[in-house]
Amino acid sequence: MPLTLRFISLGFLTITSAASGASPISFNEQIRPLLTKNCTTCHGGVKKAGNVSFLYRDDVLGKGKSGRHVVIPGDPAKSELIRRLKTDNPDDRMPPPDHHPEAIPAKDIALFEQWIAEGAEWGDHWAFVKPTMPGTPAVVKSSWPRQEFDHFILASLEQAGLTPSPPASPTAWLRRISLDLTGLPPTLEEHQAFMTAVSADHQKARESAVDRLLASPAYGEHMAAMWLDLARYSDTFGFEKDPHRNIWPFRDWVIRSFNKDLPFDQFTLKQLAGDLIENPAPEDLIASSFHRNTQNNTEGGTDDEEYRMAAAMDRVSTTWTAWNGTTFACIQCHSHPYEPIPHEDYYRFLAFFNNSEDIDQNNDFPRTKVANDPDLQAESVMLEKQIRQTRKELNHQARDRALGIKDWSLFEATSSATTPDTGKVQQQENGDFLSSGTNPTRAVFALTASATPFSALRLSILPLSDNPAEWDEQGAVASRIEATLIAPDAVSYTHLTLPTIYSV
Repeated sequence: MPLTLRFISLGFLTITSAASGASPISFNEQIRPLLTKNCTTCHGGVKKAGNVSFLYRDDVLGKGKSGRHVVIPGDPAKSELIRRLKTDNPDDRMPPPDHHPEAIPAKDIALFEQWIAEGAEWGDHWAFVKPTMPGTPAVVKSSWPRQEFDHFILASLEQAGLTPSPPASPTAWLRRISLDLTGLPPTLEEHQAFMTAVSADHQKARESAVDRLLASPAYGEHMAAMWLDLARYSDTFGFEKDPHRNIWPFRDWVIRSFNKDLPFDQFTLKQLAGDLIENPAPEDLIASSFHRNTQNNTEGGTDDEEYRMAAAMDRVSTTWTAWNGTTFACIQCHSHPYEPIPHEDYYRFLAFFNNSEDIDQNNDFPRTKVANDPDLQAESVMLEKQIRQTRKELNHQARDRALGIKDWSLFEATSSATTPDTGKVQQQENGDFLSSGTNPTRAVFALTASATPFSALRLSILPLSDNPAEWDEQGAVASRIEATLIAPDAVSYTHLTLPTIYSV
């Protein structure tokens, strides 16, 4: 399995003083630290005094509250920044004397002036700069390194006056590599086989041990455990009673992905948008469960919209944490002085997750089917698609047919009842049905009428045709309509749960 390592070695970083004139000013190494130390407390992130921020180049090159340009590349003398740093007027001097009695040292002001004179080149935050491999450092014990990276380790040790530890014994090495790749120590049989191989060819024995561990199912399980932590995986909903959630197929998909060395770009695409791929593979819908690991609050009385938005924001934070290693969630409340990301960008990104179909309900809708036999998963997905398409076509046919009906007749009830028996519903002279008394949620109103031929039932709920300001209650919601057709013998009957068609 290919492995890419990125290292930033602070031990070999050399900063040339501007006073020497040997090299141009480095914004990240020389200017940004000065701005962070002296300026961004008031001019950046949470605060933006005088409409000036030193977090972004566009703000620095623009005009401040005074109308003057903060920095004019190539012209320190006309840059407001330099004037404010050098002035003797206490009302204009920056940083303000009442908070910073000591002015910025002349050598630091000289750095600012040189930086502006050189064109005020900006630099991205170090975390967003692609690392470059420095030259291989020279070492005294040149026989010790076995690969290029070893030179950096040895140079650091020699600079600190230390010597490398002796090589690990074969037994210690096997234990370390087994724990690193599978999280499990080697078995007695594996250790004995390795020691026999080492006696014949030390290097080949190590390579064979690594290949064996990478091919082990335990490798995928060990690696998946770390990724599932980032994916906030859990077999429960996470709130209040914390009921069970069937999402283990996603866990198994992650394990299989590591074991078959799925390329990282595909690993990413399938989890973030597996349900949006034009021709998804059978397991792509399962992979997209990455963002169904959000918590659901099934406690009675909670606001579903509130927790739906909490889930959407959780997806934003998780995406940036897992893939970018950035605390993007800080930008939810305000631009942050330590990440160069504007406050507005948080909500631009949130829009991507603020249009999903799921909501904070205890049924985890929408869900996909998972076959017990992985070989039948493709057929399961195909059948699910066909069922969804057929249902859509039938609903469209029923809707078009119902909306095309011109002559509706009034439903005239011969009797009515309410369950539970805490209220009543009566038909008014104009045909409206009005409920009274205590009508709790999930109340069922049963209306009986003489049998007449019909092809559709239409329910119009007030206050669509009434003034809600005249109502004692805040409104009404009907979850479904059921019809029972009773035969003349009063024994046989047909029960129907009718599809609901909403129209406004």
